[in-house]
Amino acid sequence: MDYTTYKIIHLIGIAALAMGIGGMLAGGNTRKGFAILQGVALLVMLVSGFGLLAKLHLGFPHFAMVKVALWLLIGALPVILRRLRAPAIAGICIFLTLVAILAWLGVVKPPLW
Repeated sequence: MDYTTYKIIHLIGIAALAMGIGGMLAGGNTRKGFAILQGVALLVMLVSGFGLLAKLHLGFPHFAMVKVALWLLIGALPVILRRLRAPAIAGICIFLTLVAILAWLGVVKPPLW
């Protein structure tokens, strides 16, 4: 696949992740379905992200290591928020902040150290 295809798949994964997290934070009786959507979206993002790195011939740079750590944090975010009994608005703010950091890392690709 080419770079553009990987990028489109990655963006679809981001959109699906946002829907999954939003649905889980909203609660209701479809929480399990949204949890499955979140898991599939995280997997799609991981595979397509590594595909993008391979196409750019970057190896595994430091910014990608930070992105994987933040990816793990986003994956655990609903569980963490539920255990802390945090309000949904806190989860939304944390999620948007993490997505903004991830987007900046993906666009700028800074040499972190």
